[in-house]
Amino acid sequence: MAVVMEAALERGRSGALLTVVGINIANSSLALASMLGFSAALHQWPELLRGVRICGAGYLAYLGLTILYRIGTKQGTGDLRSRAGRRRPESSAVVRGILTNLLNPSVVLFYLLVLPQFIGAADPFVRRFSLLAGTHISMSLLWLSSYALAVGTLSERLERPWVRRSIAILTGSVLVFLAARLLLSG
Repeated sequence: MAVVMEAALERGRSGALLTVVGINIANSSLALASMLGFSAALHQWPELLRGVRICGAGYLAYLGLTILYRIGTKQGTGDLRSRAGRRRPESSAVVRGILTNLLNPSVVLFYLLVLPQFIGAADPFVRRFSLLAGTHISMSLLWLSSYALAVGTLSERLERPWVRRSIAILTGSVLVFLAARLLLSG
């Protein structure tokens, strides 16, 4: 949610919605990987999950510190939708969403270890897994799209520099905190 909020602040509703698309592309990819048996690789090599955790923490820290750095270099301009942010291709918002979820250990664990537990031995695995994963992806798409639209609309209405700066500081700080927590959770 913090990444969607940051996208909404920087790029408005369209950037936030593109980030949501990326998040759900990652969810779909993780579901497919799990359905194809990637969870067996995690059981065989648990250090893979440790690598995902470390990369995910690094990525969250990068996002948070980038937000905080941009605020520090704005020097009172107040507009967090920088010209650089508008020039970036739309695909960068999608890529940000993809990386955010592919490097999120809790999402990886959900698809690879938790979701398969809800499938009985007698159940048709592919059909049941597709139903469960499709339900989760649909819920994620609906919730995050609603959130992106709300935050995007709100961000357009909150044009005061100190409000935008405060929200960006909070968002960047939350991302850095989550990165530290992820690294220290061991």
